[in-house]
Amino acid sequence: MDAMRENLAYLIDQRLYESAEILGSFLISAAGPGSEVSAISRAENLVLYADALFGRQEYRRALNLYRQAQQLCKVAGHAGGSTRTVPGSPATVASAGLGNAIQSGSYSAGVRLRVAECYVALKEVKPALTELEAVPHRLRSLRLNLLLARLYHSSSYDRAALAAYKECLRQCPFAMEALAAVAQLGLSAKETCALLPQQEPLPSTPSSRGGGKAAGAGEVHESCRWLQKYVEAQAHRTANENAASLDEYQQLVSRFPNNVHLQLHMGQVEASQGRNEEAMIHYQKARTLDPFNISCMDDYALLLLSRRSPSSSSALPAPNLQVEAGHLGGAGGGAGGVELKRLAAEMLGVGAGRAEAWVVAAALWMSKGERGSAMAYVEKALQLDDHHFPALLAKGAILLHADRSETAAVAAAAAAIFRRAYTQKQDLRVFQGLVRAYLRIPKLKEAIAAAREAVKAFPNSASALSLLGEVYLQHGDSRDKARKVFEAALRMDSRCGAAVTGLADAHSMDGRHAAAVDVLERHLAVDASDWIHVKLGFVHMAANRLPDALHHLQTALSINPSNENAKRGLNRIDKLLKGGDGDEEEEEASLQYGTGGPLFE
Repeated sequence: MDAMRENLAYLIDQRLYESAEILGSFLISAAGPGSEVSAISRAENLVLYADALFGRQEYRRALNLYRQAQQLCKVAGHAGGSTRTVPGSPATVASAGLGNAIQSGSYSAGVRLRVAECYVALKEVKPALTELEAVPHRLRSLRLNLLLARLYHSSSYDRAALAAYKECLRQCPFAMEALAAVAQLGLSAKETCALLPQQEPLPSTPSSRGGGKAAGAGEVHESCRWLQKYVEAQAHRTANENAASLDEYQQLVSRFPNNVHLQLHMGQVEASQGRNEEAMIHYQKARTLDPFNISCMDDYALLLLSRRSPSSSSALPAPNLQVEAGHLGGAGGGAGGVELKRLAAEMLGVGAGRAEAWVVAAALWMSKGERGSAMAYVEKALQLDDHHFPALLAKGAILLHADRSETAAVAAAAAAIFRRAYTQKQDLRVFQGLVRAYLRIPKLKEAIAAAREAVKAFPNSASALSLLGEVYLQHGDSRDKARKVFEAALRMDSRCGAAVTGLADAHSMDGRHAAAVDVLERHLAVDASDWIHVKLGFVHMAANRLPDALHHLQTALSINPSNENAKRGLNRIDKLLKGGDGDEEEEEASLQYGTGGPLFE
């Protein structure tokens, strides 16, 4: 029996779970209720067998066995015995007897952690929290505290989450996930640094929390310095002090020049304030350093999509959620389209179990105008992680591109999605989505409140200021105010596409078509994208310059064959050339909402 148990533990250590499951079944049957094996040994056997099943992702079966082991431990009481495993670090050799471990509570704590992990895998958060909270504080390992903090955080128990993350940092100041989380939960850099030691610490255990001696004094000081710099960067980022955050990250990059994590964080900071080109530079650097990295690549994909690059003429497959990377179709027709298709294939090839990969695939479908198929991929991402921020952004964007007949109802659904994203972090794209959803419903009061909050959160962003102009533009009495806002935004950033198209709309709505064309053509010199050509096409159409309108709409389709607004514009020109009146409502809707511009531009 001991030999079977030792070999089962060894197989689990080697992650040979299929062999471990088979051997475990023999061990359990040899130590059944009718045998002379003690309750303590049966509990140990059950836990080992459950570890094997957990490794094979049979969580419900594993949960049942862990529960049986818990009952046997209660029956065993203070009985002794030898053990070779302690749950929580499966199949590791324990120096104390199992009876002593049961008496002290450490064994029970390990089993409870495993039970909670089963519940988490089954997406049953409440019973998982119940198990973890039953473990006394003195017996909570770093792994247990981190899981507890994650569950509190995802359940919006922010105060409890902050306390749990702080406990993680007391146990291990280099728990980087906890450092990022306490900043997100509003802990200041000064308060966070107070949790960090003044010398380089060794990780501690629940029974030896002051842990270890430091290395040499010079090495220790340098280690703590960069960690504090990282904490400050995270705190500035949470406070929307983006310039300070980027400066801190840049200093860290000079210390760690080839760090993928830092490039990704800098990309996120840039993207959150609407600096898409700068964000893509950082994401591209990260891909150069590690082509197989998955983290943040969905955010990169959404930025590629916002460029409205030429897309592939090859049809994509139906949204089979078991699709393999090689089934995504042929290469795109331009640099951005090729990069998006390549990214989707690579991400599904290396990380189909991660939400990021499915958001990248959804972005590829969105570039084809296939809203239903894109939504299927986004839903798959949210099944894997229902709090995944880029997946929420993508879902909201898909809903915003709904058919006109569905506008009010779907826009309300989009607003609800963006509100969910807003609870996670302040990002300019969330505000853009909220404002445009509220304008579609329409709810002007809520739209202007969201726009003003965006300006407050991002005071130096031309795109944020342009949101306020968009809202004023929808109110007939405020068009002069809208025009002034757009002009102010262009003074902040002459390349801001939202300000350019907004100002063009303001001129066009007041019949100043020549001024609108002038604004758009000046921007065309720096951004010859399909959505600018579409906007020019509609402005020329409103001025009854049909040959010019035809030229720009055809140019837009040559850049992006899936641009639906360009197709609608060409259909309207065709009707006008045949002597019809066209559809004025469709023209007005396209001028206001159908620019074909970037995702949240």
